[in-house]
Amino acid sequence: MISLLYLLIVPLLGLIALLVNRREKRISDMFLLLLVFIVDSALFFVGIIVGFSTFNLMLVPSIDFAFSLGITGISLPFLLLAVALPALGLVSLYDEIKDDRNLFSIVYLISYLSLIGVFVSTNLLSFFIFWEFILVAFFFVIAFWGEEERRRIASMKFLIFTQFGSLTLLAAFILLFIYTGSFNLITIQSASSSLPAFIAQVCFFLVLVTALIKMPIFPFHSWLPDAHVTAPTAGSILLAGVLLKMGGYALIQFGVLLFPSVVRSFQVPLLILGIFTTIYITLVASAQKDLKKIIAYSSIFYMSLAFIGAVSLSNLGLDGAIFLMVSHGFIAGMLFALAGILKEKTGTRLINELGGLAKNLPMFAFFIMFSVIATLGVPGLSNFIGELVVFFGSYQVYPFVLLALIGALVATFYYTNAAKLMLFSAQNKKFSGVTDISTLEMLQLGLFSVFILVLGILPGILFGGITL
Repeated sequence: MISLLYLLIVPLLGLIALLVNRREKRISDMFLLLLVFIVDSALFFVGIIVGFSTFNLMLVPSIDFAFSLGITGISLPFLLLAVALPALGLVSLYDEIKDDRNLFSIVYLISYLSLIGVFVSTNLLSFFIFWEFILVAFFFVIAFWGEEERRRIASMKFLIFTQFGSLTLLAAFILLFIYTGSFNLITIQSASSSLPAFIAQVCFFLVLVTALIKMPIFPFHSWLPDAHVTAPTAGSILLAGVLLKMGGYALIQFGVLLFPSVVRSFQVPLLILGIFTTIYITLVASAQKDLKKIIAYSSIFYMSLAFIGAVSLSNLGLDGAIFLMVSHGFIAGMLFALAGILKEKTGTRLINELGGLAKNLPMFAFFIMFSVIATLGVPGLSNFIGELVVFFGSYQVYPFVLLALIGALVATFYYTNAAKLMLFSAQNKKFSGVTDISTLEMLQLGLFSVFILVLGILPGILFGGITL
């Protein structure tokens, strides 16, 4: 069996090598990152076959603070995202980051290590420490390497919103410790049904606030478009692909599965909130001209569908929510990579300034169309399965959730319209000399496409990793 500790040791060794390389400059930072991602990916996929072993090191017995690693019933699909997406974003890092690439690589690897730590931690305190490391790292990604004109405001907005969500999560963890005497997730799961009803409600709503901010769901969503538009492409890939999923993971792991009776008591208003978000956010997205903003708002739409599936409390809805989050992670990552390529080649992401790009950039056009039909849920691609299972599972509980299909129809309009304007409208002569995507970019986009195709054709691979 593969120890989960190895998945953290490899990036830790990579961090040490990057710090040494910062002074010595004897080897390429990109090579070190690539080596870390290859080794960790190999360990992960071998672990899928032979199994993972847990790790536990008690640090402070008096408060039950332990460094505990394990696989829970829902963590494996999220761990796939945490291992794969940062590696797929490496090409965007290489293409875009020119200013102190070594330091960015260090921050990027800290984020990678912490993301893995979040999804394998079974002690609530160690989970929270990894959670905080990611938020701090991404504050610096936006503040130091974001687009110059708006990065300070966007980074502060990101920090304020997400730190508030961290405080509510920590408050829930402390309450659980007070009433169960433990920070161990397994112990808390076995004791959660015996908590006083009022305490259970308080804990759930504290976790809910965290999830509403991190996923994000209306009205706590305003930080996300600014963060996405400002962040460098590699940062946007991680933000949409994995960081938003931390909110969904927290909602299911520490909210829905621990306090199903509380969710059931407030299920109708929660479902209405999710439905309202799907419709409202797609209407906002349809008014955007910046491709990155369209993708950012679209991310909120798919996370709100996952929110609906999670609070439906049906096993089918929960399975669909997890599947949709993983699927969206790869599709959104691919879309943000394409938006970065577009900006690098044309100098703009404004779709009304582009036109006829399919003539000079046929491979770019192919991958744009592939990602658009993938995100719209065409059968055979991963989002189709996720959306279908979410709607089936939620419909069994309350049929009115089908109102969220309005959002899906609006999403179809703005994505197809954006693709038409960029690729097939009258060609802007200013871009007649642009060259198509490079071999490295084709490899990156091809790998994204493979994950989307495999999950769409063989969804049982992912569903088999979920145990509710």
